Amino acid sequence: MQFPSRSTPPRSVYGGSLAPVLIVVAALVLSTAIFFLFTKKKIQAQNDAIAEKAAATASAAKADAPAVPATQPPPPKPPKPAPPAFAFARPLDLGRQLVRSLTTGDFATAGKLAAASDAGQSDSAAKLFEKLAAMGYKPAAEDQVELLGLVENRTRITLPFLMPGSQESVRVQLDLERDDKMGWKVAKATLPKAMSGAIAAMPATLPAAPAPGKPGTPAPPSAAPPTAATSMKPLFTVEDGTDALTFASDFVRHLLKHDFTAARAFVDDAKVPVERLLGLCIVFEEGQYSLNPAKPLIVTIANPEVSWVIAQVQSESLQQNTEFGVELKRADIAQPWKIVGLNLSDILGSFAKSASKLGVPYTPIVKNPKGGESLALYFEYDRAELHPRALKQLEVISALMKADPSKKLRIAGHTDEKGEDDYNIRLSHGRAEAVKKQLAVLGVPAGQVETSGLGKAQPLSPNKKSDGTDDPEGRSHNRRAEIYLDF
Repeated sequence: MQFPSRSTPPRSVYGGSLAPVLIVVAALVLSTAIFFLFTKKKIQAQNDAIAEKAAATASAAKADAPAVPATQPPPPKPPKPAPPAFAFARPLDLGRQLVRSLTTGDFATAGKLAAASDAGQSDSAAKLFEKLAAMGYKPAAEDQVELLGLVENRTRITLPFLMPGSQESVRVQLDLERDDKMGWKVAKATLPKAMSGAIAAMPATLPAAPAPGKPGTPAPPSAAPPTAATSMKPLFTVEDGTDALTFASDFVRHLLKHDFTAARAFVDDAKVPVERLLGLCIVFEEGQYSLNPAKPLIVTIANPEVSWVIAQVQSESLQQNTEFGVELKRADIAQPWKIVGLNLSDILGSFAKSASKLGVPYTPIVKNPKGGESLALYFEYDRAELHPRALKQLEVISALMKADPSKKLRIAGHTDEKGEDDYNIRLSHGRAEAVKKQLAVLGVPAGQVETSGLGKAQPLSPNKKSDGTDDPEGRSHNRRAEIYLDF
């Protein structure tokens, strides 16, 4: 029997299967031809009819709508608020930038800086600064801009100007307010009287308010209606007398310079003992105090005739911040201020706690057992030699005595209760004489000084505790020499 070869496929596999494939292909071609010849044209006609109907409907709706005039502009958009031209995080930053602008002669920018709170006065401010320059006033270095203090929710800084042809300076005071959007801005600027000529030369920036008429009288036709601008205050004014903050600042600055004579001119001698004032000078000298640059002076009470100012000071050597109070009074607003009180409890208490760093434990001002206040110098047990701290005190006192030979002072020596009475009298007298000799070394004539020795008769503190035992600390307060100034 003979079988077909494997290399030649049987007829039933290939040749017999072509007919069904050709039939399927022919059917697809026929259906496509029918779609393009008949069905597509019908669909296109239906779509054209729908589009024509929609266009007609839209045209009718447009014809029924009310006409909008072609000349009517679209509603304006609200303007965006302009960003602030300046922004200062600290009051001194504003003052220093103002000085930089003035130094370079950029009066336009200086005017805008000064009048940032009222742009309508910027041109007038620029003219004022230009006039000051023409008068010969020159701004001092920007690092001399100072923070003066706080008054009535405002922060005051000062801009120093050198006077024409001189190295002496005057200060322009700027009262600043805090603005949430633009930082610090000038609310008021006060010029010293020496600069009043610049104010007079300023162009008018605000319309004058019409003079008030009688009730019921109509305003003349030419009078402009009152506006917000007519009630605005001018930015620059001339000082009409030293206010409490400036007065207190000048007083404290003299004390910090240890200029007792200049500081005393601010004080009512009948209210403030001279010993208290000189004692404060000594504390400043020994503690090397300076004004706290962040908050130097704060006006706590600001009445026309009475003011209280807190002076905040710091000492790097003692590593402390402390304060003292200054009370000011005047008969009326036409009279000058006088200092009638010094509250030194905080600064003396802080000094007493920290004075051990200087090798001395006590304050120089004490209340005398017989009344009044005096300056005290302290001694070691059973010794009459002056402590180094006493030498610094006597330098301040000697300068005051040499300035006026008519001044007199009394020195009384004291001891604690240890030892016999006769011995203590001699020791106390020796302590008073040691002070007198040192004053002579410093140039004070012997005729200006009187001495006495009182022994243990006038203790400042108890020599014994309440249970009768010895009190070394109390006794140390009594080993002293007290100085009384008979001015």
